[in-house]
Amino acid sequence: MTHVLKLFDLTGKVALVTGGGRGLGFFAAEALAEAGADVVICGRNVAQLESAAEQLNETTGQKCLAIACDVTDEGQVLAMVETIKERFGRCDILLNNAGVADMKPTEHVSLKEWQEMMAINLDGAFLCSREIGKLMIEQKSGSIINFSSENGQVGFSTGMAAYATSKIGVIGLTRSLAVEWGEHNIRVNALLPGNMEEGMMEAMKDKNSPMYQTAAAPLLKLIPMTSFGSADDIKGAVAFLASDAGRYVSGAKLILDGGFTINSGL
Repeated sequence: MTHVLKLFDLTGKVALVTGGGRGLGFFAAEALAEAGADVVICGRNVAQLESAAEQLNETTGQKCLAIACDVTDEGQVLAMVETIKERFGRCDILLNNAGVADMKPTEHVSLKEWQEMMAINLDGAFLCSREIGKLMIEQKSGSIINFSSENGQVGFSTGMAAYATSKIGVIGLTRSLAVEWGEHNIRVNALLPGNMEEGMMEAMKDKNSPMYQTAAAPLLKLIPMTSFGSADDIKGAVAFLASDAGRYVSGAKLILDGGFTINSGL
């Protein structure tokens, strides 16, 4: 039997985190590096990526490589994966985090806006999974973590149909790949963050901000744990799903929302 702390050890592993330059993606990358993995982070903001990679190198001591990549561009994804193969020779963990959100009444959402949401949130996850999946199939092992959202589980009157649809699609991709690639010892899981005080909801930290005044108080009343999620909540969940601690978990939806989506008071 393995010591429990060894189950979380990622020494010798290589991870790719999309959208890893800031917010939840950065915290995920930090968790993987702190657990011993070398980490590649990608995104479209080169300066932000390089700064994040430098910070991770300094604070964790692990190799961290920043690669500029638009995950909606198939050519750029192919080039990124080739770079990973050249530099590391393998990829053991993929975390599909790159995404955008918008809150807009559906009757005012243009087709272009809808398609852009699907391209970034869903197409990007597919392209990266497909290409990194090829490496994992050769290796006969791997863990893929797809960031979905609580918005893929509940409806919002404020208008998030496009975002919710893309995140439900991510769950479908997760469940299908978990079955399809299970024979190759590849695990695929979805992580569903709720109302986090980081990333896209950083304004929630400022109690004097308009967003906090108009949105935070009503949301907190619907969260049984009466608090927003933190960076540590993301880090713990990522470390579990990426490591041998979650070795027999595949096709799952891990919901980090303090009980929000099961609250009958909704």
